[in-house]
Amino acid sequence: MKKLFLALLVLGLVSRTSLTAFPYEDRRDHDWNDEYWHHHHYGYWHGERGYWQYRDHKHEFVRVSPELGGFRTRAADKGITFNTQYVAEVWGNPSGGASSGTVYTGLMSFQGNVDLQKLLGWRGASFSTQWYWLSGQDISAEHVGNIFTISNIAGFPTVRMNELWFQQNFLSDRISIRVGQLGADSEFDLSTHSVVFLNGAFSWSPYLSNNIPNGGPAYPMGTPGIRLALTPVNWLSYQGAVFQGNPFAQNVNRYGFRWDLSSSNGYFSIHELNFRLNQESGSRRLPGTFKIGGWFDTSPDPNANNAQPWSYGFYFVADQMLYREPHSGVAPVTDGKGLQTNAASPTNQGLGMFTHVGLSPQSSSFINFYIDGGLTYKGLIPARDNDVFGVAIAYGHLSQNTLDSEERSNPGYEIVLEATYQIELVTWLSLQPDVQYVIHPSGTNIPDALVLGARTTLSF
Repeated sequence: MKKLFLALLVLGLVSRTSLTAFPYEDRRDHDWNDEYWHHHHYGYWHGERGYWQYRDHKHEFVRVSPELGGFRTRAADKGITFNTQYVAEVWGNPSGGASSGTVYTGLMSFQGNVDLQKLLGWRGASFSTQWYWLSGQDISAEHVGNIFTISNIAGFPTVRMNELWFQQNFLSDRISIRVGQLGADSEFDLSTHSVVFLNGAFSWSPYLSNNIPNGGPAYPMGTPGIRLALTPVNWLSYQGAVFQGNPFAQNVNRYGFRWDLSSSNGYFSIHELNFRLNQESGSRRLPGTFKIGGWFDTSPDPNANNAQPWSYGFYFVADQMLYREPHSGVAPVTDGKGLQTNAASPTNQGLGMFTHVGLSPQSSSFINFYIDGGLTYKGLIPARDNDVFGVAIAYGHLSQNTLDSEERSNPGYEIVLEATYQIELVTWLSLQPDVQYVIHPSGTNIPDALVLGARTTLSF
């Protein structure tokens, strides 16, 4: 175990990293007051990775990506951006679970984006691909024996294509169509305040992952699909998509190219309404996002009777900033009457909350009710403005109680509690210690488990 921690430390010192989740899109069309920058300090703007800061009474974008001899800038000028990340984790459960042990979990990811308007003059068109190299073990499968996967990067070790799609936007991006190999979790059921947590339950929620064959089109799997997004007004948007229903097991669809669009394999469809509050440019109020969604899957279910051939469900997601620390600087802003005044500049530091609530009422559902919630605080410790602290809890109710060896009914639920702290050591190196406690793993008589871990994230 000591050797693994030393390896992570040495690797971090010679590599570059970011603090955030994978940058799924280039933010070139958005300014510093976009919702993205309120929740993610780092990201992409005009094809370059960096962050916004307030200095000398103005906001400026600070670039932190290695220039690679100027190649990255020249490629971005042509509309081509790319990013490679490596995530390394060490996990151990000193008590409880099916057994005690320590594992390593790793993920290398590559994402490339092409702005076809810049490259070819094709207005509103873009192309993107994402690939994963998974390695190591899953501590939930190896030792804990629970449902809510301890690590959200764990998976079958292989090199896999996750996404490969073309997108066309119309009417100043009010209408967007995306087609190709897609991951539903890159756009649906998302919570900006939950991305800091490492347990998989806070990513692609269990009311989806455990009720759809093989987890559905979500990390690390993608499937062929088509997505439509509409934004009639700035505060309201709709998105809906249809995917191949069953992506197949990870050890069967090893490389991401096993496509089967026949009706016998079923189809998965998901739809979502997004309501955005206080996210207009210059808003002084606390931003929030609320989502209402529904899904259905037609993949064959051996547990369903003829009157109930499909699985389906509904969900609600909320993100709300509860307190935002005032910035020490003063910048000109525009009030509701269009007059310019001096006021403290908004910052993304402060306290936020999130929740997911999901219901899948049919008897064949593995989890028929799920709820989670958590709090995050960015910049909690003075002089540690970019560190993020978070606490969260998740509860899932199983449709049918399991029985122990003596035919006694076990509690039909699983609970996980997580506390995490994401540390920015320098702009290119982060470390994230994490502790989780699992109650009633898999709803069985497996002892409650304490799990300790740490993550290092590197970006090139």
